Amino acid sequence: MRRLNRWLLVLVFVIGVAFTGFAQESITYANPNSVNPIPYYEQLYKQRIWTRVNLKNKQNKGFFSKNREFTKIIIDAVLNDEIQTIYDAEPGLGELERTINKEEFQQRLLKSQVDEGPAEAQPLYEEDFPYNTDEVVEYNGVNYISKKDDNLGFFPDSNPDYWGIWEGEQAEEYMPSEITMIEIMEDVIFDKRRAREYRDIISVKLIVTGENSVDGSNYYVATFAYKDLEKFFREHPEKALWYNQYNSAENRNLADAFLLRLFHGELYKVDNPDDLTVQDQYGFNKNGDPSVKAGLIMAEKLRMQMLEREHNLWSY
Repeated sequence: MRRLNRWLLVLVFVIGVAFTGFAQESITYANPNSVNPIPYYEQLYKQRIWTRVNLKNKQNKGFFSKNREFTKIIIDAVLNDEIQTIYDAEPGLGELERTINKEEFQQRLLKSQVDEGPAEAQPLYEEDFPYNTDEVVEYNGVNYISKKDDNLGFFPDSNPDYWGIWEGEQAEEYMPSEITMIEIMEDVIFDKRRAREYRDIISVKLIVTGENSVDGSNYYVATFAYKDLEKFFREHPEKALWYNQYNSAENRNLADAFLLRLFHGELYKVDNPDDLTVQDQYGFNKNGDPSVKAGLIMAEKLRMQMLEREHNLWSY
């Protein structure tokens, strides 16, 4: 009998260990790109939303201070290989699906492409002609560009203050100050164990608005996993700075600024089966005509409904 009991205890122990291991392996998280993942079994509900933040707005000035623009910080980090994982931001692609390399990212920053065909012949230099700034001439088989106005009497090959060697047309890049919008994708999760709602930022997209783009429509530069950005912010506090315009003693790390939700934006999209934006779903007046105002009103209404739902769940 004692031997039987001993074997039963061993069997129970083995089953318990196996079940514990299985249970641990079966725990999966909501998103591998989450900064603070919450297990599925602890989520009372989850809703994915997209918010567009205009960095030029006064409320967002802390993210767009001169020479410390949020977009400049990200671009410099990519060019310095401090952020190496970059995602394509083209519409129609899933979030954080297709990666692009550093060279592709640099191409995405160009406003226009340069014609790589044979260079056009430039007019020959004339000694008695007063050239103005940025005029290009050929002198002794070399192309020169004028640096100053009225270069009469200053020969291109002997006056570097007035002339420089012309290397051909250069593609113009979008300045960080021209990339004035970001799109934040996040999961709104109510954790039933801790009885509170969390905003789990998943990705941040850089957008050039129609105001600065070449064709007058929004231009999508690139998308970044917020997990990678947050890691960079924490590791480089001297660069990743949110500027407090009212009290510089309270400047914050950008990671803390996002955690405290110091940005202000408009609700752009709420997860839905048709993948439609709020404007596409509700941006129509009583006559069925497109209306930006109706879309903005509905976006604010949806935002208030989310706040009301969070409030009601406290009594759940």
